[in-house]
Amino acid sequence: MPKADRNGVRRVAIIAYEDFQILDVTGPLEVFGRVSRLLREQGATRGHAYHAVVAAREPGPVRCSSGFDIVASCSYRDLGSVDTLLVAGGIGTPAAQDDVELLAFLRRRAPAARRYGAVCTGSLVLAAAGLLDGRHATTHWGWMDRLAALAPTASLEPDAIFVRDERLWTSAGVTAGMDMALAMVEEDWGRDAALMAARQLVLFLKRPGGQSQYSAHLAAQETIGPARFEALKTWLLAHLDQDLSVEALAGQCAMSPRNFARAFVREVGTTPAKLVERARVDEARRLLEDSRLGVDQIAERCGFGTAETLRRVFLRRLGVAPSAYRDRFAAARTD
Repeated sequence: MPKADRNGVRRVAIIAYEDFQILDVTGPLEVFGRVSRLLREQGATRGHAYHAVVAAREPGPVRCSSGFDIVASCSYRDLGSVDTLLVAGGIGTPAAQDDVELLAFLRRRAPAARRYGAVCTGSLVLAAAGLLDGRHATTHWGWMDRLAALAPTASLEPDAIFVRDERLWTSAGVTAGMDMALAMVEEDWGRDAALMAARQLVLFLKRPGGQSQYSAHLAAQETIGPARFEALKTWLLAHLDQDLSVEALAGQCAMSPRNFARAFVREVGTTPAKLVERARVDEARRLLEDSRLGVDQIAERCGFGTAETLRRVFLRRLGVAPSAYRDRFAAARTD
């Protein structure tokens, strides 16, 4: 399997097709390109750390889903040896899934690369090629059901920003491809290089692969739409350690518990208890990733009361205990 060429350059190829998502391509390519420039400026390399290309069925302009073109420098038939082979996602994914020639190319060439994978819904193209069978993977949350249907033997992680399964890498939607690219840079050139690029690009280094695709704040902003619950949203997220029973939430809205519960389910689409638990779990995950607080302290701060309650909820929702979750994403605590 190829690593770097004799000049120390790692060749990265991203496969594009009609109606691909532009950031699925340009996001990771900017990470690889920025690292190349920064390492060269620091004298760490004499030339490029990465040589990145966009490949398509034919060289030339390829229309993205935003309505403009990006130029593929070559046909994927003529790629030659590559270190990293990625497939972009986008609304053109269904057509790409049915592209017999592309799928045959991926079956043949992906295993020959040092690493291969997909950004966003590009995972569905890999699944159509049979490359996710029995593997761990993820994709954009909105396409998870379709990925499960295409790869029924795969172990899917719907909350993950990106997932690495040996040489296979898959990421969640759009900008998550940049998180995955930074993790690849860290593997190739070390944490300092990845941190340097992240700072230049004003990105987090690094959102751990298993971090939720939705934060509690984003979920609440999307889920709680009615204006009369807007103040409740803000109050809830700031008081996770307090009593968040239906009675307490109803009191914040100056409503009777019965009327509040009915209106909340009707207008929000979920029960108050489910939303509260989701927000508490999300905050507990953040503290496990980013702090050195003990599990007992996190349980109390997030409103679970005891570490045992936190453990039971984590096992039910995430299939992993808090301590194991922290061990898996320990690097995030040193960011």
